[in-house]
Amino acid sequence: MVCSVCKESQLTRRMLFGLLGVAAVVVAGCNSGATSGTSSPCGFPVGTSSVLVYPAPGATGIPDNVSVIVLGSTAALPGAYGTLLVNNSTQNSVFFNQVAAAPNPLPLPNAIPSFANPVYQSSGNPQGSVTFVAGSSVSVYLNNTSGACTPTLLLGTFTVQ
Repeated sequence: MVCSVCKESQLTRRMLFGLLGVAAVVVAGCNSGATSGTSSPCGFPVGTSSVLVYPAPGATGIPDNVSVIVLGSTAALPGAYGTLLVNNSTQNSVFFNQVAAAPNPLPLPNAIPSFANPVYQSSGNPQGSVTFVAGSSVSVYLNNTSGACTPTLLLGTFTVQ
């Protein structure tokens, strides 16, 4: 004789373990080490604002093997900040490194921040460069790699050649 309560209990346990397994995969996928989990959106450090300098927002004909992003800020961003680039047509994305000194001279075409005395910092690709499909529109987001936020603050968009 088979116990119907036992069958239901086993089924409930299997479903619970299955759901826990799915949850573990989702959580692992959310935290790649390059970005934060699923908490609040990334923002600027208190009292600081930043703009995309290179490639200039709206620029076209940017080389499709982008290797550096330059930001201009009202104060230096802490080293935990970097950028996330998203190909708008494919939704493929790549995390660029934490900020460091900007190249001198700044690459062209660049934008001049609207505030006085900007601090320029760059965020480079850890693999050297990433190649986007010709004609792709690419969005640049601010990323805080300390794990405290999700990169949703759009700094600007450009189009590769």
